[in-house]
Amino acid sequence: MAAAGGGGGAAPFVWKTYRMVEDPGTDGVIGWGKGNNSFVVADPFVFSQTLLPAHFKHNNFSSFVRQLNTYGFRKVDPDRWEFAHASFLRGQTHLLRNIVRRGSAAAGGGGAGKRRDASALDGSGGDDDMTMVATEVVRLKQEQRTIDDRVAAMWRRVQETERRPKQML
Repeated sequence: MAAAGGGGGAAPFVWKTYRMVEDPGTDGVIGWGKGNNSFVVADPFVFSQTLLPAHFKHNNFSSFVRQLNTYGFRKVDPDRWEFAHASFLRGQTHLLRNIVRRGSAAAGGGGAGKRRDASALDGSGGDDDMTMVATEVVRLKQEQRTIDDRVAAMWRRVQETERRPKQML
């Protein structure tokens, strides 16, 4: 077991993420998956508004997910924000030092080249990103349909309300 504050040589991002997942006070927002070998962000909105700024210098959920990808985490379930890494296991903090940033050994070049290099290490980085984007697009379209339906229902009520006085006259 690593020292309570240090993370035993793990990258700060990895150690902070582990502490958020491990904290029982955050279980409604982020917590361990069923097998204790993954973690789930149950409420991305609350996570980005409260936990991210408390632990990192931003509140951007997409940036957090990109960072997970650079450390080799993979999305487990396309329908929810569940991530796993072979060395990110409950109670196994000594393994956290094995989680290293991919593409950091790439020499020079811009961010795009480093991103390609990181994706090339396991052949899935780009596909994972595309899957996450596609999943988010589907979710947003469903949300938009729900909003459109509510707006249409409200307009019908407004029109009905305006018609009643005219009928009475």
